[in-house]
Amino acid sequence: MIIIGGPTASGKTALAALVARSLNGEIVSADSMQIYQGMDIGTAKAKDNQIGVRQHLIDIVAPDESFSVVDYRNAAVAAIRDIESRKKLPVVTGGTGFYISSLLTEYGYGSDNDCNQNLRRELENELTNKGSQFLHDRLFALDPAAAAKIHPNNIKRVLRALEVCLATGKPFSNQQNIRKNPVSPYMLFVLRVNDRQSLRQKIDVRVDKMIADGLENEVHSLIFDKGLNFSMQSMQGIGYKEWRARFEFGAEVPAVAEEIKKNTRAYAKRQQTWFAHQYEDAIYLDASESLQTLAERIAEHAHLQKHSYSVFQNENNLKTE
Repeated sequence: MIIIGGPTASGKTALAALVARSLNGEIVSADSMQIYQGMDIGTAKAKDNQIGVRQHLIDIVAPDESFSVVDYRNAAVAAIRDIESRKKLPVVTGGTGFYISSLLTEYGYGSDNDCNQNLRRELENELTNKGSQFLHDRLFALDPAAAAKIHPNNIKRVLRALEVCLATGKPFSNQQNIRKNPVSPYMLFVLRVNDRQSLRQKIDVRVDKMIADGLENEVHSLIFDKGLNFSMQSMQGIGYKEWRARFEFGAEVPAVAEEIKKNTRAYAKRQQTWFAHQYEDAIYLDASESLQTLAERIAEHAHLQKHSYSVFQNENNLKTE
């Protein structure tokens, strides 16, 4: 499979769509917010008919449901196998580094039985009633190493680490280092944005478009029509959590928009840092180049790998015979 990662607003989806169309592929999303149904504007979802290629793992979870990285990996592996069974190329793309890591190396998260629904509901109730800092303090007491690496506001990671600690009786930080074989041969490409001012401008334009497209109404519907609240996992995403200031404290829309822009810029910076330090075997691409040029580079690498793999298989067959 081909994997295309990088920071938000760097052009990942457009590039992945072009690559998938060129190489007879389908996209597997690695975005922790685009999984949610009814959360379209704030997650910048692109419909299949807009990009001309089929996408998987979009709109697969109700926004009031929890969804872990284990859930993601199981769903993504199933999608990848389905795509491969139809002789097509899986093209994984997204900015959620933890999702991508779960595909490249299967970390020892513990089994689904370990992290049962009752435990998850208990932790989510604690989040609602006592707040994220309380959960982070609890994680620190159980696993200081994990707590030091996970920010208190990274609710999904804190919840997941606590699930594993409480269910298995072992530190989450230890289990992260247990690795198994990757699910499929892959090539990882990372879009690197060297012009930060350009990225900042793209983020600002994207957020302004979300506001113009009706993001406030989308969040209003989620809260007042579908009964969500701002402590839920889905509503912790950038583009959604910032509206709490408006709906509960009367903040003006421009102030909310500016907060979304600020948080998005900070998130993009964290994404760049993650990809730069996590993947030694990644092929880095300059996001300032044209989509066509980038797609051609990826296609060249993919064909070279395919040729080398075929030769390797032939050599093995000859030795066996």
